[in-house]
Amino acid sequence: MRNDSGALSLKSLPHGVGAMKQSTGKTISRRAVLGSLCSLPLAGCQDGGASVRYRVIAKVLYNGQTHEASTVMECRYSRLKNSLVGMGGSTTLYGEALIFDLPAGGTIFILPYLRSKGGGFSEIYEPGILETLGIKNSVGGLNDDDLQRLAEAAGRMPFNFYGRYPVMVAFQDETKPKTIFEVLPGQMNESFAGVTFIGLDIEFTDAPITDLLRKRLTWLNLPSRTELFEREPPGSSKPDWELPLGHFVNDRGIGTPYFRAKGTPV
Repeated sequence: MRNDSGALSLKSLPHGVGAMKQSTGKTISRRAVLGSLCSLPLAGCQDGGASVRYRVIAKVLYNGQTHEASTVMECRYSRLKNSLVGMGGSTTLYGEALIFDLPAGGTIFILPYLRSKGGGFSEIYEPGILETLGIKNSVGGLNDDDLQRLAEAAGRMPFNFYGRYPVMVAFQDETKPKTIFEVLPGQMNESFAGVTFIGLDIEFTDAPITDLLRKRLTWLNLPSRTELFEREPPGSSKPDWELPLGHFVNDRGIGTPYFRAKGTPV
């Protein structure tokens, strides 16, 4: 069984020496993101690129049957030359969180980000698509063969990013964002009885990018700087890994919740 959900908002981040690097686990700080966006006009000239549109398919097992839900996203890879920092690359991600209405009730939202060990969020699909396709170069080092492989990607295959998965969350009450809690893929049955997470697949497609999330979570339409999630009081000295999930889900420095990709128009 399959249902389609959406994709997050857009990210356009430079990668290269002295610029924000596409990594497999480094947290993107608020200041770094803002600085990178401001530096785009100075980043250099584009020297080729490729766009990849794909369906992220989540699979769970319930009562012996496999159930699926999906969202369509797009990632644009650009190669830069003659920049102030030499060669590099950038990615732009379009989409939103995958909505999975589970067969026994309840819903999980699969964000387009990875939660790092420090607690913050970092990119997953941008480097993950490269890894899934067997491309060994990073975003900042893509060659002509890599770009051609991206442009010609086809079919369905397991998503492969070192056994790691995007952040998954749910709500005790969807109308109240502060009721958010994290769902661990390997322990999904602890939050939703009888449900076992199987994994993610990627299917390359030309279907439209999904746009359902704002209709489902209407509080995403509130002004961008609205405080939606839990916050520690001013002066709190808790380390990142002890802060509530809501501290990371909504980035006050940018005003864009992590339910949408950074670059998608609001």
